[in-house]
Amino acid sequence: MVPVIMRKKVGKVKHMNMSGKARILVRRPPSEVFNAFADAGSMSKFWFTRRDDGLREGESVTWFLGSGDRATAFDVRVEQLRRPDTLTISWERDSAVTRVEWTFEATQNGDTILTIEESGFAGSDDAIVNQALDSTGGFNQVIVAAKAWIEHGVALSVVADHA
Repeated sequence: MVPVIMRKKVGKVKHMNMSGKARILVRRPPSEVFNAFADAGSMSKFWFTRRDDGLREGESVTWFLGSGDRATAFDVRVEQLRRPDTLTISWERDSAVTRVEWTFEATQNGDTILTIEESGFAGSDDAIVNQALDSTGGFNQVIVAAKAWIEHGVALSVVADHA
């Protein structure tokens, strides 16, 4: 998947807006796919470990890289929570706050087109390109792991196994 690149002219300087984006068909209804990300126990099976009681719009929660006592904690703010269509968070990435949006689009068959897009990268053009590429690769791993969990009950360790 190629990052989305948009350039806007601002005076004589071009300003680069990039996003990392991943998209996949999940053969389950949007509510089930949405719940896999909104529910701490479910999401912990295929992505970051969570110990919260659920996501609530306008609140911050802590997610963990790892599951033991030495797990690295980071804060996530829930910006928008519209069941079963949209989930938007913000988090810190490379000293900037970025926005991650999940959309859950129903197909005619009742399945879900899951799209995850991260935007708001900061830094030099090279740094922004690298962040967008890293985001695209990372979220492609997440959606494949989510698909495996939601459709087949198979927990892939994409975070723990990330090289």
